[in-house]
Amino acid sequence: EEQYFELDFLPENLLHREAQMKSLQFSIAPALRGATPLNAYCRGAPGTGKTSAVLKVFEEVEAVTQKVLPVYINCQVDSTRYAIFAQVFKKLFGYPPPSSGISFKKLFSQIAKHLVEKKKVLIVALDDINYLMMSKEINDVLYSLLRMHEVVPGAKVGVISILSDLTLDIAKNLDPQVQSVLLPEEIVFPQYSREEIKDILRYRIRYGFFPNVVAEDVLDTVTGYTAETGDLRVGINMLKRAGLNAERRAS
Repeated sequence: EEQYFELDFLPENLLHREAQMKSLQFSIAPALRGATPLNAYCRGAPGTGKTSAVLKVFEEVEAVTQKVLPVYINCQVDSTRYAIFAQVFKKLFGYPPPSSGISFKKLFSQIAKHLVEKKKVLIVALDDINYLMMSKEINDVLYSLLRMHEVVPGAKVGVISILSDLTLDIAKNLDPQVQSVLLPEEIVFPQYSREEIKDILRYRIRYGFFPNVVAEDVLDTVTGYTAETGDLRVGINMLKRAGLNAERRAS
């Protein structure tokens, strides 16, 4: 089944990321009690499971409560403050803001008022937050989210930043007044070990291919290449291509 080799596939079990998911759950826990969550900062090389861990925890939260509103933003796609708040609006109300465009101020106050009226806690995950650094929007975005309660008392918001570029330092890009409210819990996603990579690829193979289609030495070879890059996506993509090639050869 091809879905198991898609890059955005979310496995039932996220192997070898238990500690990171626990840290995320710890950060989000206050929101489940109606309080403001802790901000978190997920840091690690590409393909170390950061996005999957956040989406998995968001999935769990949505399964147990309507009172927490987790919104996932891909900053590569939505890299302006307006675009990000439009996504939050859409998640909150079920439809996008009017296309004629309303002012940011109006968009902001509609979101904040709704959160307070419905007693909902907002958690925004900003994936690939380096794109906000590039567009110089990072301070405006974080300021607007984290200081929402100053404009509309009772608004509760948490932010999870996700960064794959290890050469960047998020703090260097932040204004002091943003830093003072962000204070995130840092969650490190180390590269997977060779054994962990093999384990994860074996899991995908078990569900994605028929039994005994992928020989152990093939798995070893793919694991080797993946371990060299440290990016799990390399191995998953190789398995997908191998499957497609085998299908084309009808073998």
